[in-house]
Formats: sequence, structure tokens, C-alpha cells
Amino acid sequence: MTPKSRTVDLNGASWHRARLRLRREASRLWRSERELPSYFVVGAKRAGTTSFDAYVGAHPNVESPLASKGTRYFDVNFDQGWSWFVRHFPLRTHIDKLARRTGVRPIIGDTSPYYCFHPEAMARIADRFPEARLIFLLRNPVERTWSHYNHEVRKGNENLTIHEALDAEDSRLHHPDLTFRAYAHRHYSYLSRSQYAAQIQSILDYFPRDQLLLLKSEDLFERPDEIMAKAFSFLGLRSWTDDELFRRVLKANPFTDIPADVRERLEEYFIAPNQALEDIVGSGLIWSGRNGPI
Repeated sequence: MTPKSRTVDLNGASWHRARLRLRREASRLWRSERELPSYFVVGAKRAGTTSFDAYVGAHPNVESPLASKGTRYFDVNFDQGWSWFVRHFPLRTHIDKLARRTGVRPIIGDTSPYYCFHPEAMARIADRFPEARLIFLLRNPVERTWSHYNHEVRKGNENLTIHEALDAEDSRLHHPDLTFRAYAHRHYSYLSRSQYAAQIQSILDYFPRDQLLLLKSEDLFERPDEIMAKAFSFLGLRSWTDDELFRRVLKANPFTDIPADVRERLEEYFIAPNQALEDIVGSGLIWSGRNGPI
């Protein structure tokens, strides 16, 4: 009896194994052709990630991806596919030339303020880049919530008052319509995205603690040289500074004082979440005073 051809026997488990084999082979091919990220700036939204991304990207030994800030692949663009992702990064031959010319091999990163909050992003990054270094900027949750709300208002995404939006957040995030719920998760998660403990824990579920750097955005803008030196060391880069660049805040919103009733509500709300954060990372992330125009 003539054995069946493998090409017509690709069903069930055999088909699944074949797909996985092809994916691995394609991954090796793309990796051999493109220089892929070694670090990820994972958030948080309205915490200075755009400025930080620019500061890091200006380092002489950091090469920019072929995207303005980041691919957003591991959150909203995952359905574009792996080959789509890798096409956003320079050819390895280009990086080889830079390494020969400078004596230092440049590194590349990918940035998205939604990576830290997206429910599947950390698992996806860990699957492809288990050795990656992750940087998470944390902002005073009261200030971050207020900035996030005003950002959505300015973009025309939000027409509720701040109190109405806070009251509606839970129902929006659990809306029965999947499309609306996904939109709300990105845009209307004012309180949720300011609760950092769960987000940090989701990172630590997939990465060891020494691959995660936590930075306060207040420190970044008050002491940029010191904080960027810390970040560069974490990424294995030599010390470097740019006084003019490090004192610019990108994508800043004109800061308006938080109304007293809103501040009181938010400060009370974040007592427990901040305690949960301290339980995970210690007492070094304690906020006081106003953050500034980010």
C-alpha cells in the first residue's frame, strides 16, 4: 500500500505542526535579515513615553525603527502578522556596517504606552523576545488620570464630564459590544490605567525583575540627566546627554489645575491601588505635589 503523501495529510494535529514549523522557519529567516528590538518602552499613557522614546532614540548607539514612535504590533496591530512587524526594522547588514564603523553595535527599541495595559501584550512580547529589557514610566496616578481624560477630550473622543466619565468607566469597560469595549479599554480606562500594581505584576509574570526598569516621569522631567543615565546603563549603553533635548517635553498638554473636588475624589480612590503598588515595588514610588504639563 502506497503511503499517503504528506501534502494531502496535513489535517488536524499534522496541519498544526506544519504551521508551527513554517512559522519558526519564517521567523529565523526574518531574524537573519532584520535587526529586531532588544528593548521595549511599555508605558504608561500620558506618562512621558513620547519624550522618553525621543531621548533614548537620540543616543548615538541607538538606531531608530522604520516607524515614527513604535509599531504597536504587540497590542493593536498584532493581526498584521509577524512579517509586517519585522519590516519596520532596519536590515541587519545596515547595522553590521554601523557596528564596523563605530566599534559599537547599535540597539533598537519599540515603544507603545498601551503595551503595559493590553491583556495579551506581555505574553506576546515574551514569546518572541524573552531576553528583552522593558522600561515602564509611572506618573502620579491622580495627575495621569486627569491628563488622560483631558487628552481624550481634546482629541474629540470624550464628551462626558470628568465625574460622568469616572462613573461610567466600569460599565464602558464591560460593555456587551466587543468593538465598543475594545475602544473603551484604550480610551476610557482613566482609573484602570493608573492602577500600576496589576500592570507591573503582569510584566513580572513573564519577565524576571532585573529585566524591568521602573521610572517616575516626575523624576525624568525634574532630573533628566540623572534618569537618562540610569536608563542608558540599564540598556547597556554608554553615558550620554543632550541638554537641549532632555529639557523638552514632547506632546505636552497645557496643564490646567485639577478641580478640588476631582483631586479629592482621585486621591481617595488611589489610596488602596498605591498601597498595592508599594507592596510590589517598595516605597520608592511615592508621589507628592504637581507633576507638570505632560
